[in-house]
Amino acid sequence: MGVVVIGTFMSILDSTIVNVALPQIGLDLRQSANIEWIVTAYLLALAVSQPATGWLADKFGRKRIFIGSMALFSLGSLAAALAPNVEFLIGFRVLQGLGGGAMMPVGLAMVYELFPPERRGQAMGIWGIAAMAGPAVGPVLGGLIVTKISWRWLFLINVPVGIIGVILATLLLRDLGFREDRRFDLRGFGLAAAALICLLLAFSEGTQWGWQSPRIVGLLAGGGALMAVFVWHELRVHHPLIELRMFRNFVFSLTMVIAMVLVVAQYGRLIFMPLELETLRGMTALKVGIILTPGALGAASTMPIGGRLSDHMGARLPAMVGLSILGAMMFLLANLTVDTPIWQLMLILAVSGAGTGLAMMPMMVAALNALESRFVAQASSVRSLNRYVAGSFAVAILSTIVTAELGSISAATAHGQSPASIQSSYNLVFWIGLGCVIATVALTAFLPDAKKTRHYQALRQKEQREMDAAGMFGD
Repeated sequence: MGVVVIGTFMSILDSTIVNVALPQIGLDLRQSANIEWIVTAYLLALAVSQPATGWLADKFGRKRIFIGSMALFSLGSLAAALAPNVEFLIGFRVLQGLGGGAMMPVGLAMVYELFPPERRGQAMGIWGIAAMAGPAVGPVLGGLIVTKISWRWLFLINVPVGIIGVILATLLLRDLGFREDRRFDLRGFGLAAAALICLLLAFSEGTQWGWQSPRIVGLLAGGGALMAVFVWHELRVHHPLIELRMFRNFVFSLTMVIAMVLVVAQYGRLIFMPLELETLRGMTALKVGIILTPGALGAASTMPIGGRLSDHMGARLPAMVGLSILGAMMFLLANLTVDTPIWQLMLILAVSGAGTGLAMMPMMVAALNALESRFVAQASSVRSLNRYVAGSFAVAILSTIVTAELGSISAATAHGQSPASIQSSYNLVFWIGLGCVIATVALTAFLPDAKKTRHYQALRQKEQREMDAAGMFGD
């Protein structure tokens, strides 16, 4: 469990720790053009690696793929720290992303399968602490390292942790989980990778390039067409890369929809709150990171509680209560003023994080419990991919709305727009987030209750005994 948590923390930490260092990296390498690709390339590689993760874990075993991913991530980190220019750094970030992308879904599948059904919620809640600690620590740690040492240590710190992690994983991890030697769907992987690159690139650059520009229109049209062909291909091929028929399971599909809608509220808080604080209050990135930390800590503190509650009473009640708390806090965020005290803002963020943590883990457990055991690795990768794509789409849409509302921050200020009106424009993001949270609260009424959860737990226990007898459940 501890080994898996190390890998998860490393992967998520690196998606946030570099953001605050981009200006300094550009100055040190004497190149400001395309500097944002240091972050974009990592996120694209993370997403592209997801579709193949389930197949790799089922064929070669969770342990081998997890160790290989951690080793590749550590190697990419070392190379990135030594990069002589931006082009090499971007390439090595791709290597990092390919390794880091597999660690999170494979780690989640390992934690889920390591424990009996009636304890999986609590175990996954503990795993979730690492998932929340990464965004909390990343900006603060990144700001300190860049300010006090050098941006190259943003990557070097991964190397000793990765080496220790690989050694411990080799010695301690158990190779459990469903195993199946099926053919690799190369065509499906190519279609999925191409579609994801087109769509994610369009989402990340849409505001800058213009949504009506030929490049963005072409990327969106091409990505949508490729995704449609991928779905058609997966439904026809004998051994699909991703078994899309698992979406016939109502509970699994419902949790994916809730997660997609909920991401709008989460990313509004994670992306636009820092912009608001830096723009209106002139705060440094380091101070903003400290202010946002209580939100992540709040989520980390309630994830084990939410997971444990879901083991005993099902996902419905804890998810509904947690999302209701989040909705109340989103209402307060939507009514912020330029004079709102910082301590009050930090308290709101902490409580909203606690509500998020209480709701997220029960839904994740319910999604995996509702599926047959042979789908766990694939479902873990689909869930992770769902979050990346939904997050990119949410940021793109919300950025467009805020830009349209303001014109632009600098232009609005130049034309004498008051801080209160700029604050109102940012508040619009949280009003949209509140609407999304209200929708998710309504959807949680259809999540499994205690009786249905016990039924799923019994089914999973029976399946695992049958797979053990057939030699299909690890070593």
